[in-house]
Amino acid sequence: MISYPLYLPDYPLGHLIAFQIEEHLKRKGSLGAEFERMATYGSVTPDQWMVHATGAPVSAEPLLRAAENALTR
Repeated sequence: MISYPLYLPDYPLGHLIAFQIEEHLKRKGSLGAEFERMATYGSVTPDQWMVHATGAPVSAEPLLRAAENALTR
């Protein structure tokens, strides 16, 4: 944390991306084919990759929807 302070902001962003991908894969239901489609896109910016992979840019929206659903239950 002291030697590499710029590394720490990557954690929240990584969690947002992982949750968004997880929600997308749950909707698609086809893990293997869908993962292969996402993984073969190439070397692009994270936001462009997410638009290709999930249809939406990196966002907290899927996480907020899940929190709202949990609160309504």
